[in-house]
Amino acid sequence: MTTKEGPFTEHNLETWYNQTFSKLYRFTYALLQNREEAEDITQETYFRCLRKDTKNFPPYPYLKQVARNLIYDRYRHWKITNNQTDGHSLSDDVPTTEENWVSRALVQELMNQLPVQYRQVLELRIIEGYSRKETAEHMERSEDAIRGLQYRALQALRDLFHATEEKGGSK
Repeated sequence: MTTKEGPFTEHNLETWYNQTFSKLYRFTYALLQNREEAEDITQETYFRCLRKDTKNFPPYPYLKQVARNLIYDRYRHWKITNNQTDGHSLSDDVPTTEENWVSRALVQELMNQLPVQYRQVLELRIIEGYSRKETAEHMERSEDAIRGLQYRALQALRDLFHATEEKGGSK
């Protein structure tokens, strides 16, 4: 048996996994707010990406998209199952959890529409939990600039959300 050279060495796999795992897990957890579900989605994402016959490991944005799609698929499956089990007792918190998935996924989709700096400041401050000082150092800006940027980013996100609600209400 020959060993593979290039991107699929055990060392490269471990390096890629270590570089992407915590970010991907935080992303799925931010959408789901459920540790077990986030772990399942993260694991399934890697499984799906690694079973494909590709020449390189997929980049982080691709992993995020696969995870997002898995979350949507689980929601759709839950919705179909829920409609088929009318009359069966379901846990009262299941719809809330499913609705939270969709809400978090919507927020992530809206964030993807924001300018890069807005998205970056929100990801660092809100999703990853960096302080204003740490965010300022990371983005090479002053703390006051970060405060203003975060304010404008949240305003833009709110405006996108309201526009989405209006579209949804007019359907």
